[in-house]
Amino acid sequence: MSTKEVNDRRRWRSVLAATLVVAVVAMPAAALKDDEQQPILIEADDVEFREAESISIYVGNVQVDQGSMRLLGDHVTVYHRDDRRPRFIIALGSPASFKQLLDNDEGEIRAFAKRMEYDADKDELTLIEDALLIQGADRLTGERIVYDRARAHFRAGGKGRVKIIITPEDQ
Repeated sequence: MSTKEVNDRRRWRSVLAATLVVAVVAMPAAALKDDEQQPILIEADDVEFREAESISIYVGNVQVDQGSMRLLGDHVTVYHRDDRRPRFIIALGSPASFKQLLDNDEGEIRAFAKRMEYDADKDELTLIEDALLIQGADRLTGERIVYDRARAHFRAGGKGRVKIIITPEDQ
C-alpha cells in the first residue's frame, strides 16, 4: 500500500471518528434543573467530619440523594463550601453508580465507574476507570468520561478506545 493510500485511510478514519463524536455529543439531555435546589440526604455505615478542613468522609454502602439524583459508592468524600454545600465530591466503588432524571421526560442518565468526581462549580461529573454512561439504549464506554450536566455535553478518552453504541429512534 502506498504512502498516499495510508494517509487517505488515516484521513478517512479521522473524519469518521469526528462524525461519531459529533453524533454522540447530542446524546445526553440536560439533567432536571430542580434537583440542585433540593436538600441533600447522605446515608452511610460510618461518617467522619473534619470541620476545620470542611471535609466529610462517608464509608460503607454510601447513598447520596438530591431530588431525582442518586449516587452510590463504597467510599465518598465531600469537600464543603463555607455554607456547608458540597463543592467537590469523590465517590469510589466497584463500581460507583450515578443516576438522574432528565428534563422534558427524556428518561434518565445512568453512569458507572470505579471513581467518580463531581465538581459543583462546573456542574461536571467525571467518570474514571471502567467508565460507562447510559441514556436510553445509547451507551458510551471508556477509561475517562467527563459529563457536563448543565450543558448536556460530554468528552471521552484516556487509555484504550472509546466505544459508542447509538440506537436509532423508532420512526
